[in-house]
Amino acid sequence: MEPLFFTVTDVKQMGYCPRIVYYQYCLPALNVAPTFHMQAGAQAGQKTEALEHRRSLRAYGLSEAGPHLPAREFDVWLESEHLRLRGRLDMLIVAGGELIPVDYKDSEDPMARGKRAGGRQAQHNWQLQLAAYALLLEATRGATISRGFIYYIPARRARPVALTPALKAEVRCLVDQMEDVAQREWMPAPTPHRERCRACEYRRFCNDV
Repeated sequence: MEPLFFTVTDVKQMGYCPRIVYYQYCLPALNVAPTFHMQAGAQAGQKTEALEHRRSLRAYGLSEAGPHLPAREFDVWLESEHLRLRGRLDMLIVAGGELIPVDYKDSEDPMARGKRAGGRQAQHNWQLQLAAYALLLEATRGATISRGFIYYIPARRARPVALTPALKAEVRCLVDQMEDVAQREWMPAPTPHRERCRACEYRRFCNDV
């Protein structure tokens, strides 16, 4: 029997609303088309990657002067059977001995609009997604990852995320919960943040929101 893998996107969705993971793994035959927002996000990410090859690393607080220039890797495929996770990281910055994951977002965090990059933190499920990438990097490259960035494409700015042991432990806990949902095929409770349901492509399948 092949091991059950989850994606880093699943971790993000689990942190947003656990029912999304339930529908995807327990009811895969549901006819759910990608939303316009999802398609636009993929296109924006591809465009940003092309620009990043020419863009300075100043947005990440890194200098490109000196004998050891930071390097960038794009579309980094990561997989760990031990973690039961796989995913494709948008960009990895290698600065000296430090590995710094970067995840692109095609919209500004609504909780952070109008704030400077040092203001409010990115929304929590995005932090969890970045922490999942950090765990995969630690498992595959033998490094300790302590920070990363979420790059907001429209605003052209990077918001730092502290990838703490507590955040990584929460990712591990979510993976355990996802495995329980997938194997037992039980429907979790919906997100308590019901405003999220308005734009959800799975909303019509929920009868209690």
